[in-house]
Amino acid sequence: MRRGRLEEPKAALTRWRWSRVCGRLLGGVWTWTALSLLCTLACGGESCGRRERVLYLVHASDMEGEILSHDGAGGVARFSTVARALAAKAPDRTLVVAAGDLFMPGAFLRLRLDDIPAVALALRALPLDVSALGNHEFDSGEAFLAEMVGLLPFPYLSATVTFEAGPMARWNVAIEGDETPWIEEGLRGVLPRAKRCIGRLVDEGGAKRCEGFAVGLVGATTAGLETVASVAPTARSLPDLPAVRDAVQAQVDRLEEEGVDVVVLLSHLQGVHRELELLELGLRGVDVIVAGGGDDRLAQPAHRLLPGDHPSPHCAGERSCYPLLREGADGAPVVVVATDGQYRYVGRLGLRFDARGRVKGIAADSRPWPVDDRTLEELGVEVAEEGRALEARLHAALAPGREIVAHARHRLNGEREDVRNRETNLGVASVDALVWAVEALGVEVDLGLRNGGSIRASLGEAGGGPIRRSDVEASLPFDDAVVVVQTTHRMLKETLEAGLREVGTGRGWFPQLSSGALLVYDAAGPEQVRTADGRGVAREGGRVRELRFVRGGEVVEVVADGVLLDPDATVRLVTLDYLTRGGDGYFPSNVAKFSVVAPRGGQRLGEREALIDFLRSEAWGEGAAYPDPPTKGVPRRGAMQVERQ
Repeated sequence: MRRGRLEEPKAALTRWRWSRVCGRLLGGVWTWTALSLLCTLACGGESCGRRERVLYLVHASDMEGEILSHDGAGGVARFSTVARALAAKAPDRTLVVAAGDLFMPGAFLRLRLDDIPAVALALRALPLDVSALGNHEFDSGEAFLAEMVGLLPFPYLSATVTFEAGPMARWNVAIEGDETPWIEEGLRGVLPRAKRCIGRLVDEGGAKRCEGFAVGLVGATTAGLETVASVAPTARSLPDLPAVRDAVQAQVDRLEEEGVDVVVLLSHLQGVHRELELLELGLRGVDVIVAGGGDDRLAQPAHRLLPGDHPSPHCAGERSCYPLLREGADGAPVVVVATDGQYRYVGRLGLRFDARGRVKGIAADSRPWPVDDRTLEELGVEVAEEGRALEARLHAALAPGREIVAHARHRLNGEREDVRNRETNLGVASVDALVWAVEALGVEVDLGLRNGGSIRASLGEAGGGPIRRSDVEASLPFDDAVVVVQTTHRMLKETLEAGLREVGTGRGWFPQLSSGALLVYDAAGPEQVRTADGRGVAREGGRVRELRFVRGGEVVEVVADGVLLDPDATVRLVTLDYLTRGGDGYFPSNVAKFSVVAPRGGQRLGEREALIDFLRSEAWGEGAAYPDPPTKGVPRRGAMQVERQ
C-alpha cells in the first residue's frame, strides 16, 4: 500500500504558511479571527480560516482498571487532570475519545463506593465524550456491563457487536437508516455511529444544524469476540476482519450520505496492525483511526516516554509513528494513533482539514503525554482535589488486601512484553500452582497449561521480597476457574499451535507450561490458520518441533522433530475454564472436559486461590527454584519455550 504523504500543492502550502503567520500574529499557531483582510489577500481572495478546519483529538485506550498510580505515574487523578488540561488548550475544537477496554476484572472492579462500582466513579471523573466498545468490558458478564453503561455519561460505539437479548439489549441503540444522532444530545448506550459538532449545535424547530463542521464517529470491536472475552453469552460479533471492514464501511457511507466529511474510527481490534489491515482490505472515507486493544506505544524517537518505555515495534522503519501515515482505498490520507494503557498515557493529535474534509496537516506538538508529575509541571496544572480524594478512598478500601501471603527470592515476571513473548518464572509458577492445587485434591494430571495474556502484573520486588494478596489480585485479575480436561496428543499439539500464532508479536495467547513439560518451537514454521468462524482449524500449524512431559517419572514424547508421534494417545491436563471454551483460540476442536475443580462445598477453585495456596505451601520454598529464565538458551528445568536458531 502507498502511504499517505500529507503533501499539498504549492499554492495551498503557501496559503497554509500565510495562515500560520496570521495565527502567530494573534498569539496562536492556528488562530484566525483578526487581520482578516490581510489573510484574505494572502490566501488568494479566500479566508484561510473558513476553508480549513481544525480538530484536536485527546485520546486514550486500555485503561482497564489500574485506577491508582504506580511508581509515580498513572492513576485516575493525574490522568483526568492531564486529559482536561490538554482538552482545555482548544476547548471548542477538541474531542476526548477512548478506544475501549475502560475496565476489566480485578481488585478495583469488585469495589463499590456509595453503592457504585469504584471504576465507574473513576470513569465519570474523566472528560470523555465517547469510547469504542472493547472486549474486556464483557469479562464480568453482561449484567455488570449493562450497569456500567447505565452509569457512564458517554456512549459506547461499535458497528460490529449487537445484543440479541439479555441485560444489554435495552442499551443496544439500533439507528440503521435513521439520521445519525449527536453526542451533544446526551447519548448513552451502544451505537454503531454518532456525530459531534465542532462549533455550535443549533436547534431549528427540532432539526439540529452544526454551525462549524460535523465529525462522524464509528466504533469497531474485536472480531470473534467469543474467543477473547470471558463472558459474552448474548453478544454477537463478526467473524473476521473483512466482515469488520464491511460493517465499518457501511457506517462511514451513511455518514457521507448525511454530508459528514470528517470521520474518526474508534477501533478496538487487539493491535494497531489490525487497523492497518482494515486499510489494506479497502476501507475508505475514514480520516483518523484511534486504535486500541494492543497497548501500542506509538511515538516519535524525540517524544518523552515514561522511564523504561520505548516506542512500539510498529514504529520501526516508519518516517512518522505518531501518527502513522497511510492512505485509504480512495487515496485520501489516513492518520493512525494509539497509546499505551493503564492510565499511563494520554495522546493529543492536532489535524487540519481542507474544504473536502481531507487531512492536510498535522500540528507539530502532536504527541503522547506521559501521565506523571513532569507532565503536570509542563502543563502548569495541579491534580484536582476530587481526584486525590477518590484515590484516598480507594487506598483505604483496598487496605485489607495488603496482607502478605508469601515471600519470594526472585521477582516473578508478569510484564506484558515478556509473558506474551516467552516463558517467564511467573508464567511457570502460576501453572505449577494449578498442578499443585488439583493434585492436593487427589486429581492426577500430566501437565499444566495457560495463556500468558491473562497475567497482568509481576509479583514481588527486584531482588525478592513480600508478595501481597493485592499483588496476586492485580496479577490474575480474571480469576478463571481451574479445570482438568482429558484430551488427545493431537488436540494438545493443535492447542499449542494456536498459542504460537503471531508468536513474537505480544499476543495474549502465548502458552505458558508447567515445570515438567518442554516445548521447543520454530517461529518461522507454518502458522496455524483458523476456519472463518474461528472454531476450527483450516490449516495445521507446523511450529511445534519438540513437545514432551514427565508422567510417573518417565518422559512421554508427544512431538519429536516436528512429527506428532501418537495422535490418539490421551493426556490429562489442568488449565483455565476460559481456554476450554475456546478462549484465545485454544482447543480449536472438541475437548472432553474431565472435571471442574470445586473443593469448597461445591464452590469453584479460582486461579488466584490456587496460586496463593501454592505460595503458602512448603512446595514453594520462597521460590528458590523460580529464577526468571533467559530469553534464549538451553531449557531450564525442562519448562522453557525455546525459539530455534
